[in-house]
Formats: sequence, structure tokens, C-alpha cells
Amino acid sequence: MELQDHVKGNINGETWEVTHYLAMAYKADHLGMGEVADALRRIAMDEANHGARFIFLDGQVEDLKGEIEKMLAGERKAYDGKHDGMKEALGHDKKELASWFDTAAHDEDRHAKILDGILNKYFK
Repeated sequence: MELQDHVKGNINGETWEVTHYLAMAYKADHLGMGEVADALRRIAMDEANHGARFIFLDGQVEDLKGEIEKMLAGERKAYDGKHDGMKEALGHDKKELASWFDTAAHDEDRHAKILDGILNKYFK
């Protein structure tokens, strides 16, 4: 296995772990197990930091402005995509899931506004 395969595999693995630990934390919260949820969230943040450090040390973030612009475009696209998911969920009578798609879409819009503000303030 090549070095890049190891790096990519670790980034993908860490990313998967983050989302699953957070999902487990949601479940623990739902079950009234706050201490378990807090522990799982701490583990998720450790895993996120592992993945981020692999990306950083591999040199995948060389042009900060360019990366922010790329993320901004992604956040804007995610806003629309999540609303598409919302409509699809409503078509399957999954109202809670549709509501979450809408909430997440608005988070993506907020992220885009933050990134746009960063670009305007620090990279003009």
C-alpha cells in the first residue's frame, strides 16, 4: 500500500468514526444517558482532530483562501442539496427527517455566510 493510500484511508476512517460516534451520542441522549453522550462526543472530536491533522500534515491545505472559496461553494451547494433531500423525505412521509434536512440546510447557509465574511475581511 502506498503512503497516499494510508493517508486517504485514515482520513476516511476518521470521518466515518466522527459521524458514528456523534450518532451514538444522539442515541445516548435520547435514552437519557448524558454522561455516555458526552464521552462519545469527546471521542468524536478526537477522531475529527485525527483526520484534520492527517489532511494538514499531508499538505492538502496549502492555499487557505482557495480552500475557503472551495468550502464556500460546497456550503452553497449543500444548502440546495439538503432542500432536495427535504422534498424527497416529505414525499416518503418522513416529516422529522425532512425537518432535519431543512435545519441542516439553514446551517449550511449560515456556514456560507461566515465563510463569505472571512473572505471579505481577510482576503480582499
